[in-house]
Amino acid sequence: MNNKKIKNKLEMEWSTLNEELKRHNYLYHSQDSPEISDFEYDEKINKLRHLEKLFPNFPNKESILNKVGFTPSSNFKKIKHNMKMLSLDNAFSEKDVSEFIIRIKRYLNLSKDDEIEFFSEPKIDGLSISLNYFDGNLFQSLTRGDGEYGEDVTENIKKVKDIPLKLSGSYPKEIEIRGEIFMEKNDFIKINEMNQAIGEKVFSNPRNAAAGSIRQKNSKITESRNLKFFAYAIGYSSERIASKQSTILERINGFGFRTNKHSIICKNLDELIRNFNQIKELRSNLEYDIDGLVHKVNEIILQERLGSISKSPRWAIAQKLPSDKVETKIIGIDVQVGRTGAITPVARLQQVTVGGVVVSNASLHNEDEIKRKDIRINDIVVLERAGDVIPHILEVSKSKRLSNSKSFIFPLSCPSCGSKLHKQDDDAIIRCSNTNFCNAQIVERIKHFISRDAMNIEGLGEKQIEVFFNKGILQKIPDIYNLYKIKEQLIKEKGYGEKSINNLLQSIENSKDSYLDKVIFGLGIRFVGKKTSRILALNFSSLYDLMNSIINEQIHENSLSEIDQIGEKSVRELYKFFRDNSNFKIVEELLTHVKPKQIEKPKIVGNVVGKKVVFTGTLEKISRSEAKNIAENKGAIVASSISKNIDYLIIGDKPGSKKKKAIELGIQIITENEWINLIND
Repeated sequence: MNNKKIKNKLEMEWSTLNEELKRHNYLYHSQDSPEISDFEYDEKINKLRHLEKLFPNFPNKESILNKVGFTPSSNFKKIKHNMKMLSLDNAFSEKDVSEFIIRIKRYLNLSKDDEIEFFSEPKIDGLSISLNYFDGNLFQSLTRGDGEYGEDVTENIKKVKDIPLKLSGSYPKEIEIRGEIFMEKNDFIKINEMNQAIGEKVFSNPRNAAAGSIRQKNSKITESRNLKFFAYAIGYSSERIASKQSTILERINGFGFRTNKHSIICKNLDELIRNFNQIKELRSNLEYDIDGLVHKVNEIILQERLGSISKSPRWAIAQKLPSDKVETKIIGIDVQVGRTGAITPVARLQQVTVGGVVVSNASLHNEDEIKRKDIRINDIVVLERAGDVIPHILEVSKSKRLSNSKSFIFPLSCPSCGSKLHKQDDDAIIRCSNTNFCNAQIVERIKHFISRDAMNIEGLGEKQIEVFFNKGILQKIPDIYNLYKIKEQLIKEKGYGEKSINNLLQSIENSKDSYLDKVIFGLGIRFVGKKTSRILALNFSSLYDLMNSIINEQIHENSLSEIDQIGEKSVRELYKFFRDNSNFKIVEELLTHVKPKQIEKPKIVGNVVGKKVVFTGTLEKISRSEAKNIAENKGAIVASSISKNIDYLIIGDKPGSKKKKAIELGIQIITENEWINLIND
């Protein structure tokens, strides 16, 4: 039998197996009535994976391996949180916790000897939930989601016995209780034993079991899972209920919730570390899984002063328990091309489970990392996963290395377009500079554009984008908005149907009025992440405004860098991107389809709304960082350098050259006390 016939036979085998797995996936997730055991399902999945490795060029856009499938979460409505549910920064050592405290004291303008009271509590390894009460009645329950929008799981949450449907005692008219849904270890074992006996899915850990139980379409299944809940904080409240985190938990107890009895007040670093070590020893005896401790500033007024950065509060940190480590083998090293031309080596691993996650590949980051750790194909390596971070290769077990092992040689040309690779002196990353014509970069930019943090277009998987690109259907980002013209052709594509195409086209339609920061981020400009995109969206009324300001030189690079928190690298890449004729035409075409909305700015009134201010010198009462945040919260625009557009220069001790320049330009100069009086008037 010749190679073509063998390939055709295997492709038919792959297609039949893939369709069979789709059916079993549907029966399990949508009908809760699986026909085969979890073991049999895994065997079939492994066989499909093996076929795709043998023939990576299969037209496998419809592969079950590349689809989320009939996931329960897609059945829940997305709702915006009253207050963002932020995640936490992680600490992996005593030094990290010490630096966390130093940062807080510096921000609050405190001396190193000043004490801050902390509240330390176990970090439950479960599913974060927001519970909203009105007049004491539970009316809405949301998952964390992406922090801004969560999934409405109210009906399932009502089946968790630890969660009161009606609050007890005295409570505010409106209050949001936040906490963690979890499954105790004994219940987890019982469910897995029962599921195994009847051939249903065996969960990998209690957290996944709890999350899967909450995302059930059938609330009776949720009720049968004996889920538990610990409350740990409040979100929005129509009135202040306490002045400390510790007393908030006391009040929450009074409302009828369980809180964790191992939560204590600590007054310094030594007490935090002592408590961490005690909980670490206690960990194996707890009835539930924990993955660390959360240390929070106890005083609520200090929490409010500290505020948050883009994704996490300044006043809390999660100190993670020791990481999980396993050994596995590197069976290959691939190089991938990213949307900015970055060449990233990826280790293909013998599949292994670490920290409850099944891992088959790990990023090697860059050429320097490979050389530093001397990583080679066929090496036995130690894989580490600490907390929720992506698993990474810790070290090579060189005593187990084969005698004929050879060092990995990094390619000299782009694996996609063949262009010569280069590395700048200040960059650890090797890149392909063929930005506009490298197929891999174009495809990755399209993937980035539709991603959840950008335009959030659902229904276009990564493999589908690759296939559509190869077929000429998607050659650039704006082509997404022309897919409706070939609807009938798309319906005939293998793996698609009328319903899935209608959902895709509706999702594309919904993205047309995305917020401006989402569109800017979606363009995939180097050094322009979510935070920078948001700052730009707050400072420019439209994408045309930003583009034309750069193209027509209405502003110069120095002027753009005056915007607080916009770095030099971001400025340089913005100019490079929009002054490239090819990019400019693509964005112009994109704007014929999308009409970005301006970000909803908080409605602020006061003396400094819209005023541009600069701080200089050492402030006495608050730190420079806190002063900038207060100014922004009052509606001012904080700049980093003096220009004729500045309204106020606020000076502290030893103001330096900025004061001299402000005098020359006739800018109003005020002291720290005058500034405080101005914003509080």
